[in-house]
Amino acid sequence: MRFDDRITFVKEQESFYDPVKGEWVEGELTKKTLPCNLSNLGITRTAELFGSIEKSVTVARLQVPFGGPIDYVLINEQKYQIKRRSDYRKGVFYLEGIANG
Repeated sequence: MRFDDRITFVKEQESFYDPVKGEWVEGELTKKTLPCNLSNLGITRTAELFGSIEKSVTVARLQVPFGGPIDYVLINEQKYQIKRRSDYRKGVFYLEGIANG
């Protein structure tokens, strides 16, 4: 299996009040990019896992499991929401695209 695609995991930190500075500090984006294998989930399997064939689900497989907080992922600058994560292999993510607008 080739891991020639790239996936970026993004965690957004919320803005907070810093009492030392005496002002609000803007949140930061934490990004981590890893190699992955991307494929689309078939209609039958999508219906089995999510109960609907109207969704377009992308499967991202990593070489090693990824742990840590994730808000969303980026693939080719397109935002994806994590719909499910494999319990058996922590390196498999089921993603659904989010509209940019």
